[in-house]
Amino acid sequence: MLKLRRIIKKMEPDIVIATEYPFAVTAALIGVQKKASLISWEHHHLYELTKNLFWEKMSSFTYPRLSFIVTLNEDEKKLFEKINKNVVVIPNFISAIKSVASPINKRILTVGRLTNVKGTDLLLKVAKIVLAKHPDWEWKLIGNGDMQESVETFIKEETLEQNLLLASPHSYELNDEYNRSAIYVCASRNESFGMTLVEAMASGIPCISFDCETGPRHIITNNEDGILVEKENPEKLAAAISTLIENEELRKKMGEKAVLNVQRFSPEIIYKLWEQVF
Repeated sequence: MLKLRRIIKKMEPDIVIATEYPFAVTAALIGVQKKASLISWEHHHLYELTKNLFWEKMSSFTYPRLSFIVTLNEDEKKLFEKINKNVVVIPNFISAIKSVASPINKRILTVGRLTNVKGTDLLLKVAKIVLAKHPDWEWKLIGNGDMQESVETFIKEETLEQNLLLASPHSYELNDEYNRSAIYVCASRNESFGMTLVEAMASGIPCISFDCETGPRHIITNNEDGILVEKENPEKLAAAISTLIENEELRKKMGEKAVLNVQRFSPEIIYKLWEQVF
């Protein structure tokens, strides 16, 4: 608090944006709003980040006093409006993608932390079903986390070394990975936005996701540029993946629609939303 107070005093900003609740709480407690507007930019589902009693009390005290809260979708806005009436929706933006993936690729891609909230355990169940039915396809999983050992063990026990490929993230630049894929899958239990969904769609890849709280339904248009299935239902997710695997023309049409529909997340559109808030 003391360090932040010195920095704020020296900078004399007109607007301060906090990107996580500890920063928003701290900025509010040091009195940022005496001279500036204080905005909390929420990147997570409201109930994803568990708070201890201290942070719950501090958040309850400070969040109603924030100048604005920025959420990534309308569902999150409704949740935060119970705390503060000044809530606006500003999605993340996607930069232009130079190339588009081919629907003839025989690869499924998933990028994300190997954790419970990302549905890693559910994804493994789905992969077992899909790869048994379509052994000529491969599924690449890029990520690390507390379930990494479980994933590695699963791959060995199910003898899927040739089909289920696990790689550690080494760069934020994933264009090559998208270009080698034909289907993108999200198995998250909750997802406030899903940046990789947008990136995959911009690369012309249809996305399949659980209709979880609260983000994918605001990105994927069901049965148009991708498929949404009942949350936490591995069998239905596997069936949706098989549908796209077995229909190359459908993959192509959905991929083309994805490239068009994702333009609503272009920088020019998103920047204007920020300008309105400012």
